[in-house]
Amino acid sequence: MSDQYRYIGESTPRIDAWDKVTGKTKYPTDYYPVGLLRARVLRSRYPHAKILRIDIEKARQLPGVEAVLTHKDVPGHNGFGIIGDNWPVLCSDRVRYRGDALALVAAVDEATAEQALALIEVEYDPLPVINTAEAALRSDAPMLHRAGNILYENELINGVVGAGFEKSDKILHRRYSTSIRSTLFWRRRGGWLSMMK
Repeated sequence: MSDQYRYIGESTPRIDAWDKVTGKTKYPTDYYPVGLLRARVLRSRYPHAKILRIDIEKARQLPGVEAVLTHKDVPGHNGFGIIGDNWPVLCSDRVRYRGDALALVAAVDEATAEQALALIEVEYDPLPVINTAEAALRSDAPMLHRAGNILYENELINGVVGAGFEKSDKILHRRYSTSIRSTLFWRRRGGWLSMMK
């Protein structure tokens, strides 16, 4: 066999494996240049609530704090997202899940950044929580976004669905969900699929 094929069918060790498993390998996040600030995010403790007030003055006055930012400091449109841009960078009037970002702190070290977060005062007015796709589709459900509670809807039809049901020996009705909590509904009458995040 030619020398160029000597690795075929053979186990070849990775030259970087030992350094990685022992922690010797350095990654970009392992380097902390002099003067690097530590950032922390203040997140909502409510899954759904109106924001009545955010007071950041005490946090700003803490020695070692370089910046405290809220939605007022976001230049341009305060939104992003995969399908639409309805996810705020920093919440201004309402939080829609536990962990929604409210404010950012940049400080000289982690302890100061954490202390600054604790000094930010947020006043909430809790709102009803929608915790299933079915509840979000009800006519009396609170509107989570201006366009409603459905992130994306698409109708898929291939062939004559009604005729297919009539010829079927068995019809199964199932509910499917994925790891990102999307819900897939199949409705017999009308034959459409709807997916909600």
